[in-house]
Amino acid sequence: MKKKIFISHSSKDIKIVRLFVEKILQLGLNIEYNRIFCTSIKGYDVKSGEYIPDRLKTEINSASISLLFISENYKKSEVCINEIGASWVALEKDCTIPLLFPDISFDKIGFLNLNRLGLKILNENDLIKLIEDIKKILNIDYDLNILNVQIKSFIEEAEKLTKNFRNSKNEKEIFSEWDNCFKMSLYPFNEILAKSFPTLNSGIHKISDKKSQNRLLFNLSNSGMLENMWFRFSGGDDYIKHFTKLKNGNWTTTGYNWELNISDMWISFNPTLQNEFILIKSESLEPFNITSDIGGKENSVGILDNGIIVSHNEMVNGYAEINNEIINLKEFGVQRRMREEKSFWIILGTNYHKVGNNPDETIDFCENLDKGNIEVSRNTIKSFLKNLRSHKTVVKYQ
Repeated sequence: MKKKIFISHSSKDIKIVRLFVEKILQLGLNIEYNRIFCTSIKGYDVKSGEYIPDRLKTEINSASISLLFISENYKKSEVCINEIGASWVALEKDCTIPLLFPDISFDKIGFLNLNRLGLKILNENDLIKLIEDIKKILNIDYDLNILNVQIKSFIEEAEKLTKNFRNSKNEKEIFSEWDNCFKMSLYPFNEILAKSFPTLNSGIHKISDKKSQNRLLFNLSNSGMLENMWFRFSGGDDYIKHFTKLKNGNWTTTGYNWELNISDMWISFNPTLQNEFILIKSESLEPFNITSDIGGKENSVGILDNGIIVSHNEMVNGYAEINNEIINLKEFGVQRRMREEKSFWIILGTNYHKVGNNPDETIDFCENLDKGNIEVSRNTIKSFLKNLRSHKTVVKYQ
C-alpha cells in the first residue's frame, strides 16, 4: 500500500512549506520523515548525485497523495506545472490536492484545470478538512489535541510570514533579479565580512581566534539577511534560519536547532562578491543524556525551559514522564535540539555566491574534507573555487 506524500511547491515558498511539514505533517500527524518527499528540505529531498527527473518520477509513483502548494510563484514555474501533470497521471484525482496561498484566489487557478477546489492554507477549517480527507489514505494515527495545537501554531507563524511578504510588496513591487542578487544577498554578506574583519585584505583567511569567530556569527545572526542564507555539507543542504549561541559556547542553527561545536573557520573575502563564503568545521558531540524518566541517550531530543531533556518521541507526542508523573510539555515549553556524533565541514553562503550556485560541487568538497581526502588550506580552497560557475544573474550585471 502506498503511504508516501509528494509535496509539489515553488522553492521561493520554502518557508511556509517547511513550516507545514514540521508543524502539520511531522508534529501534528506524527508522520515519519521517510514518508515525505520535498525537494527543498534536507532529509526529504534528492540526494547528491541522483538524477532528479528519475527520482521525481519514482517518488510520484510511490506516493498516495500529492499536495500542491499553489502560489503566484508556483504558477510561474514550469517545473511545478510539470509536477501537476505527473500527479494527475500517477494518482487518483482526489489524491492530487491543491493548497492555496494567500496571494491566490479560486478564480486564479482555473488555468491549472484542477479536479477539485483548492483548500486555503491559512484556514483552520480547510486544514481540518484536508486531514479528514487524507487520514484513511495515509493510514495515520494522531492525537487530536496535539494536532489542534500544531494547526493553530502553523497558522499563526505562517500569517506572520505572509504578512511580511505582503507588506514588502506594498512598499516596493517584487524585487528585480538585480535586487535579489546584489542588494539582498551579495552586498549584505560582503558588508558582514568587512564589518567582522576590518583589517583583512581580499583573499582566503583562516580565522583561529574564538572571539573573532563569534563576532562573525553574531554579526551574521543580527544582519536580517539569514532568510537568504543556506549552508551545505556532505549530507546535503538546509536553510540556516538562525544562529544562537549557547551557554556552553556552541551555536545552534536551522529549524531543528542543530548544535555546532566550532573548532575551525575559514572565510573567502573577495570584493568581486560571488567568491565569498564561510567554511566551518564542527567537532563531534556526545549524545544528550535524557533526564526524563525514560533515561538513555539520543542525538535528537527536546529540551524544556527548565533544562529537563526529554526523548524525541516524548517531544513529538507532547507528553513526558518526569518523576513518575505524566507532564504536558506544552505547559513547560519544549525546544528541539540535534547533535552529530561525527565531525563535519559546512559552507555558508547564498544561492548567488559560487558555493550556492554549484551545490553538488560544494557538497562534494565538504564530503572530501570530512573523509580526509584533502586538507583544508588556501590552495585547496582556491582550487575548489576555480572550478565553480558564477550565477547567471551575477554574470549578466557585472
